[in-house]
Amino acid sequence: MPVTREKVGECRQCRSFCDKMVEPRGCLEMGCRFLYSFGDALTGTQYVGCMQQVFRATIELGAVTQAGGFGGVKMTGRSLPHCPFRVERAYDGSGERYDCVNRRFFDCVDEGPEGLRAFDLRDISSGSVGV
Repeated sequence: MPVTREKVGECRQCRSFCDKMVEPRGCLEMGCRFLYSFGDALTGTQYVGCMQQVFRATIELGAVTQAGGFGGVKMTGRSLPHCPFRVERAYDGSGERYDCVNRRFFDCVDEGPEGLRAFDLRDISSGSVGV
């Protein structure tokens, strides 16, 4: 099988080719502390972006807040646990070649300073659940 390069926010392990899409409107609505804005002094247009580079696009604020919203932009950096994202498949198909083999791709991250720490309450040596 040929090696396929994957970037953060995309999975190429099957023929579906999935991408994580961030919703900037969701970032704005939740008051994400990493969302920044700036105004263009010449035109007066306000723009927003992500300080953590979860998405690299700088988007016009009016497009994000208008009825119907802007939609999603491709995730280009590591997401934070609170990032509103969805997974879009480039190709729909049936059969083994299109079956997901990377279920963790749909989860939020659990490493890094903002990550969720998953832990196992089972006692490894006895296999029982600890308290």
